[in-house]
This record gives sequence, C-alpha cells and structure tokens, in this order.
Amino acid sequence: MLILLLVIWNAFQSLSSFPDSIQNLITKTEDDSVKAVLFYDLGKHFYGIDQDTAIYFAQNAIQLAEKLGLDKVKGNALNIMGVALLIRSDYEDALKTHLQALKIRETLKDSTGMLESNLNIGNVYYRNGEMGKAAEMYEKALVYGLATKNLRGQSLIYNNLGNYYSDRWVANQSQEDYNLALEYLQKSLQIKEELKDNRGLVNTLTQLSSLSKNDRGKASGYLLRALNIAEANQDIENKINVLNELSNYFLQGKDYAKVREYALKSYQLAKDANSHFYISRSADFLIEAAKGQNDFKSAYEYLVIKKTADEALFNDNRAKIREELLIEYETEKKELENQRLMQEQQLLDLSLQRRNELLVGIALVLIVLGFLVWFQKKNHEKLKDAHLQLEKAHALTQEQNRKIQTQADHLNEINQALTKANQFRDKIFSVISHDLRAPFSSLHSIIQLWDKKMLTEEELQEVMPMIAKDTHSLSLMLNNLLIWSREQMGVEEVQKSTFNLEDLVNESVELLNSQITHKKLDFSHDSTNGLEVTTDRERLGFIVRNILMNAIKFTPEGGKVTVDYPNRNEIRIKDSGRGMPPEMVSKLFTDRIISEKGTEGESGTGIGLMLCKEFADSLGAEIHVESEVGVGTTFRVVIQTDL
Repeated sequence: MLILLLVIWNAFQSLSSFPDSIQNLITKTEDDSVKAVLFYDLGKHFYGIDQDTAIYFAQNAIQLAEKLGLDKVKGNALNIMGVALLIRSDYEDALKTHLQALKIRETLKDSTGMLESNLNIGNVYYRNGEMGKAAEMYEKALVYGLATKNLRGQSLIYNNLGNYYSDRWVANQSQEDYNLALEYLQKSLQIKEELKDNRGLVNTLTQLSSLSKNDRGKASGYLLRALNIAEANQDIENKINVLNELSNYFLQGKDYAKVREYALKSYQLAKDANSHFYISRSADFLIEAAKGQNDFKSAYEYLVIKKTADEALFNDNRAKIREELLIEYETEKKELENQRLMQEQQLLDLSLQRRNELLVGIALVLIVLGFLVWFQKKNHEKLKDAHLQLEKAHALTQEQNRKIQTQADHLNEINQALTKANQFRDKIFSVISHDLRAPFSSLHSIIQLWDKKMLTEEELQEVMPMIAKDTHSLSLMLNNLLIWSREQMGVEEVQKSTFNLEDLVNESVELLNSQITHKKLDFSHDSTNGLEVTTDRERLGFIVRNILMNAIKFTPEGGKVTVDYPNRNEIRIKDSGRGMPPEMVSKLFTDRIISEKGTEGESGTGIGLMLCKEFADSLGAEIHVESEVGVGTTFRVVIQTDL
C-alpha cells in the first residue's frame, strides 16, 4: 500500500507545484506512514529557503516515525532538522540533532546516512570553530564515501578537508598543510568536473586561487575559469563573488585599472540585485582603485555609496530582528488563544452533554409518572441522581473558569515581560547610538583629512593614541552588546556548575594584568583555599571582569585595588579611585548614567554595569555599591548559591 501511494505521489508531483501537492496529499491520505515520508519531503524542500518551516515539517515526520517505528524516516528527518538548525546558527541544537540521526543510522547500518551525518557533524564543528573535531568527522565520512562510491559525497568531503588544511596553512605556513589542502581541493575539482557540478566548481576554483596566491598566473587562471562557469550558468551570486575575488587579486598586484574594471562589474550586478552587502563590498574595491589612480573625487563618491549601503544593511538587520521578535510574540499569543478556545469548546461540549443527560432523565421520569404511579419513589431517586449530576457539572464549570482565569493571568505576565524586554532593548540601542556616533565621526573626520593630504605624518602620529582609545571603546561596547544580545535572544540559558571562586577571579586578573602594570597599581588578592560556589560561571565572570575594569579605569597611577572574600559567597572589590557622589551611585545600573573617562582618558561604553545588573538578576545575585568622592569605591557581589 505504501509503495503504491508513493508511486501515485511521484506521478502527481510532475503535474503541480511540489510543496502544495505534498500538503494536498497529506490532507487526503489516512496512512500515517505515507504522511511521515511526505512531511520529510516538505522539510527537505524548505530547509534552504525557510528554516523554521523546515524544522516544523521535520518534527511532524519525526513524531509519526517514532509512533510507527520507521527508524530510517526518523533518521532522515533528524538530519534535515539538524541542517536547518545549523543554517540558523543554533550550533548546540544542531549538534544534538545530528548525533541522534547518526545513532539511528549506525543501528540500521545505513552507510550513505552515516556519511551524511558525519559530514554534517563536521560542518557544525567547523562553523563553531572546533577545527580539529571537524577534520576527524570529515575523515570518518570519507571512509563511508569511498566504501559506497558516493562521488557527490566524496567531492563535498574533499572540499571541506581542503578548506581545513588551507586554514591551517594560512595560520602556520606549513608546507605539509599546503600540500594536503592542494591535494584535497584538486580531488574535489576532478569529481565535480565529472559530475558537472558547476556551482561547486566555482567554489572549489575560488579556493584553489586563494591557495595559489604565490603563483599569480595560476591563481588568475582559476578565477577566470570560475568566472566563465558562473557567467555560463547565470549564477549571479557566484559571479559577484568571483568578480570581487578578481578585484582583490589585482589589488594585491596594484593593477588599479583591472581592479576598477572587475569591481565596477560586481557593483553593477549587486546594484541590479539590490544587495546592500555586495554593494558595500564592491565599493571597497572601487575606493581602493580610485585612491590608487589618485582619483580622490571618485574615491569619495564610492565612500558615500559604501556608507549608504552599510547603513541600509544595518537597518535591514535591525528590522529583521524586530520582525523575528514580533513573529515569536504573535506565535506565542496565537498558541495561548488556541488553548483558550479549545478549553471553551471542551466546556461547551461538556455543558451540552450534561444538558442532554438531564433532559433524558426528566423524560424518563415523566414517562414513569404517566404510566406507573406506584413507581413514584424510584422516580424521586432518579431526580435526586440527576440533581447530583447537575451539581457536578456546575462544579466542573467553576473549575474550568478558574483555569481560564489562570491562563489569562499567565498571558498578562508574559505581556508585561515582553514590554519590559522591549523597553530595555530600546535603552540599549539608545546608548549604542549615542556612543557610536562620536567615535565614528571622529575617525571619519581624521580619515578624510588624511585622505585629502591635510594631515602630516607627525600630526597623524599625534592623533593615533586618540584613535586607539576610540577603537578600544568601540571594541568593548560591541563585545558587551554581543554578550547581551546572545542572552536576550535565548541562545544561552543559565548553566550552573560548581567551581573555585578564586580561579574565576584570577582569570579576570590575568586578562587585566597589562592595565594594572601600566598604571603601576598596588593590586592585592586575598585568597582562601577551597572557596567553591555553584552558579553560572560565565555570567559571574562577566560581572567580576566588568567591575575590575571599572576599578582599574577610575584608580589613578600608583593607587590601590583589593579583591577579598568577606564571606564564602561574597566577592569584595575595593579601589582608592576618585569615588562617586550618592546621586551617581543611585544611577549606576540604569540607562541614566553617562559613561565618564578614566584617570588616563580611558573611554567607557555606558552599558557594562547595566548588563552586570541584568546577569546578576538572572543568577539571583546582588550587587552592592559604597562610594565616597576622593576616597574610593567598594563593590560587593553576593552570590545566591545552591545548597
């Protein structure tokens, strides 16, 4: 039956659009095994287009496959779900999902599936920066690829191994890594030529050109061949990428006319495609070409184009984030509304059922009274039973009303939490827009002056320390922002573990040791052996590191900074810096505080302590501050530990 329906499906597929026809079959068929296969096909269709939709269909396939014992379908659906999660950058969930798929496929001895799972696990490790683990998984996948003579799988694995050894060669310039990278990429190229995989050929040829940068003739040959393939196949994205690689190639050789030629082609394609990212990248090369040809007017014009594209790209990203948050909120709201409607329907059905039961009881009583007078006592008992049933129905109705009220209260709490989160995000973006504007404006002005030859070398050297401070400030702010955004988007939850508190403080001290030495501070760390706590190590480390950075920043040269532990669950950080008045202390953990420069002009971000407070709240910890102007400041972090 399953095979017959699948044959019908394949015939139907040629007559209508793929996803619509599958969903049509799902609604018509009553065979759950067929539905499981069709849900998998839908997930496979959508994983490169819409990851959330792909995950939804894959989960449906997994549920049905588990119910029916279809292990192969479950393994395939888990694999598609893992790929979609990787594209969405959910590395941890992607790794867990692919490991589940691999376990099923190993049990089934599915060689092709094991190749696929090992390759995808390697891709997760590669994207997550764990290069050694990625290479191990690629080697395992290659064994299955060679055993099954899977040429397409072999080409992907050879390409990935070539990338791995190419990265190693760039890092350490080892001839052995270079030879291995070249060998694997050439094997991948040979198979892709045999399979006529044109898109894959463009990718591998571009990688070979990067690997052959010492042989400029060979490198340019690879790129020109890749460009011809991309043009023949009307592959706009690959064509733009190759044109940019050619621009970069000629830029290294200072052939500015060629740089301009290829960058203009790339820019026009990006403009036609309305791609802000590629417009910005092409404009970079056009700026360098114009500067190399002393055409400063064109350089300025392309600089304006790049700035406009970057701003548009930034706005697109912000709009996408807001849209995703809104979709998430609306989805949760709809789910709660569906639950409420289901409960109301259940209550209505129950009320109708009880009403019908009561009517039946009354009808029986009337019939009995009409024909049998002597049966009056039994009728009375039946009426009494009906009354008891009515009371039970009333009690059940009241219970349902209480549950509905509880649901409403919970929904209200969620709405309040979302409002609070949105307000905090608005505060963060307000601080970012304020702190980014001044450094970028300063850097832009200095670059313009230097570009127009209005600054001498001596004057540039004088302003370089200022540029370094500004860029340090920007780096610090962006680092804090990334930590905050990752926590806000739910990528990381509180991960509790037991660890040595002094080791955590020592790690932060080592990171800041150069600043302590530069300012000649009298730094002391009173240690107590065996001081262990149980909480989230990364979040507590962030809090300690930020407080230490502020203590060093606002303590003058030769001052004193002390770290000790008054209690087993308390860290005290004390400095002899400038101190703060009470009104400033009251604003420390809010968006009303304005970042001040340190004793040596160090810039701040204005959001560090706000994030410290948010992380402390998530851990159940408390931060207390005592400060006196001209005397110094003391921070106490009281940790809520698990007993």
